[in-house]
Amino acid sequence: MEFKRNESFRHTLICPIDVVCTMKQPADGVALEIHGKMIDISPNGMRLGFEHILPQGMKDSALTLQFMIHERTLETEGECVWVHPNNTCGISLQVDGRMQETIIEDLKLRRKQEVANSKKK
Repeated sequence: MEFKRNESFRHTLICPIDVVCTMKQPADGVALEIHGKMIDISPNGMRLGFEHILPQGMKDSALTLQFMIHERTLETEGECVWVHPNNTCGISLQVDGRMQETIIEDLKLRRKQEVANSKKK
């Protein structure tokens, strides 16, 4: 499946990262916590996969995402831009330049650790 993106890069993860996604419905203000796996990430967005069927209204809800790329927990806001029937969705992150740099830095550290671990084997 081909995805159209404008980012300079997108990192596909060897081992998907756990993500806690808090979805707040605008109509009733009810918050729902769902757990998924980050499949790939860029400084501006990510693709998430879920084991269970995604709740209705995912695209209309405010999302808060918590995840750990390397050794620190990051929290950011985002919005769902697409949902596929295979329980994956595309998230556009609402981040500033500082958070983008943090994501890139953590991706570099994670990759460096992955390479070092593969050399030990």
